[in-house]
Amino acid sequence: MEARKASIGGQLRIYLGAAPGVGKTLQMLRAAHELRRQGVEIVIGVVESHGDAETDALREGFEQLPSKESGYSGKQVREFDLDAALKRKPDVLLVDDLAHLNNPGTRHARRYQDIVELLDQGITVWTAIDIQHLESLSDVVARTTGTRMRDTVPDSVLERATDVVLVDLSPSDLLERQRQGKVHVSEHVHAYSFSNLSALRELAVQALAERLDADVRKKLQSGEIENPWHVSSRMLVAVDGSGQGETLVRAGRRIADRRKAPWTVVTVDTGRAGSDERQQQAKVLDLASRLGAEIRTLRGHDVVAEILAFAKEQNVTTLVLGRSHNRWYPFKRSLSRRLMAQAEAFEVTFVPLPLEKRHQLVAASVSRTQWSDYLWAVASVGAATVVSMGLQDVLPLGNLSLIFLTSVLWVAARTGIRPALFTAALSFLTYNFFFTEPRLTLHMADTDELLTVVFFLIIAVSGGRLAGRLRDQVQMLRASNDLADAHLQFTRRLASAPDITSVQSEAVDALYSQVKVPIVILQRAEDSGNFEVITQGGAPHAFNEAAYSAVAWAMRNGKLAGRFPILSTACRGASSPSRQMATSTLCLG
Repeated sequence: MEARKASIGGQLRIYLGAAPGVGKTLQMLRAAHELRRQGVEIVIGVVESHGDAETDALREGFEQLPSKESGYSGKQVREFDLDAALKRKPDVLLVDDLAHLNNPGTRHARRYQDIVELLDQGITVWTAIDIQHLESLSDVVARTTGTRMRDTVPDSVLERATDVVLVDLSPSDLLERQRQGKVHVSEHVHAYSFSNLSALRELAVQALAERLDADVRKKLQSGEIENPWHVSSRMLVAVDGSGQGETLVRAGRRIADRRKAPWTVVTVDTGRAGSDERQQQAKVLDLASRLGAEIRTLRGHDVVAEILAFAKEQNVTTLVLGRSHNRWYPFKRSLSRRLMAQAEAFEVTFVPLPLEKRHQLVAASVSRTQWSDYLWAVASVGAATVVSMGLQDVLPLGNLSLIFLTSVLWVAARTGIRPALFTAALSFLTYNFFFTEPRLTLHMADTDELLTVVFFLIIAVSGGRLAGRLRDQVQMLRASNDLADAHLQFTRRLASAPDITSVQSEAVDALYSQVKVPIVILQRAEDSGNFEVITQGGAPHAFNEAAYSAVAWAMRNGKLAGRFPILSTACRGASSPSRQMATSTLCLG
């Protein structure tokens, strides 16, 4: 018995229903009878029957803790005795009505707080709740039923549950039970109709589906599940800095709205993006955030592998991509083709682009190519050829290949993977043309030389890829280290700042060093309500009349304004009524 208690102790099971009367308490008691037949000790802490004969019959046979009397409004009322439950400590304790409001004078104001304390002490608790009592759904329930619930429960309690059991009953059957007097009449029952009961039923099913989906994603991330199953739709939009990101994000929002699916926008930082690409990515991610997407930045050298690994961890069902237009490059398939080949477990949706946009992307891709890297590759192979010609009478033919291999590794360490692969191919052709018999041709008369050249090509390509990848990883680590150092220095400066003025000045300097645009910190005057410049960075006198009008409009309307997300967030956040006193506001020009 003690082993059983240790194995199941401290767990929470919640019986979830759409409305009172669906049978949550009855199903909880029936499950308790079944578990008791297996030898588990079950005690009733509090279960209210409200005069229902079937509930009273199911309570028979269980030990029930005595309730605790307390004075309230001049009369004695009975409440759940938390201390008695902690002292008794059964295997499973039944505590009905999770959203119950305790009477004044008890240790906790809410019953869910009692249950949390029981769980912390290792006691397994079974309880029940209607979907309308969840805090995150209070606004939706108020619009649906016309009544706002005051006894709500934080969603964190539902997230803590080990098991969530959905107890369902059709709206017509529930209304019939109400007419027959089988449902406890409360102040909210009159608000139920067939339509809003159907809506509450849908909310309950949706809440359970979201809980199941979250459980699946947790198990995927922990490695307990290797092959995901797609219970509900979940979308992932992959963007880069190529210029088609905004089109992808808008298309992803439309698809997500049609499917009523959560969606995530991801970008992969390989460490090779230039400043223009990073600015474009930041712009796209800002748009995605404003459209309601979850934003994630992945880091790694293989874009396809990172996207697919993240999609698997998050149990994504649909990938939304833009068609890559870098097929002019001869040594590698496009990103879209690689994803199509490897994303067998996902639905892949490609978003088409206008023809003129495609031409612009191809031109931009070509212009981003560092032709100087390929000139270095040609020069490196030329130098290796000259050195090999000078040593061909001294060294065997096989050793000359090491000179070309050195040039491949040098280019890979100095530039990147693509120039390194180009160097490997050029070295292979040069080595074959100048140093294998018959010379000055691409033919080979000796099979031993053929084997040497083939192995040289394999080693050169592999070594070039590894060296280029190592260089990219070093650059990523260096960038991450620089960012961490900047954060550390900023934190130290804030910690040593003697007053709020110094803190504001340090904040302006740190932000300006990152975004390179004028920054102004404002303060609303208590008497006049006008904004006063506290400190600013970047261009002097950046806060002009136009900027003042923009900030005033954003504060007054509580809406986004400006080109940059920090401006939008700060100005929107400062508009709340609780900040009508002297308020520091951060704005970017």
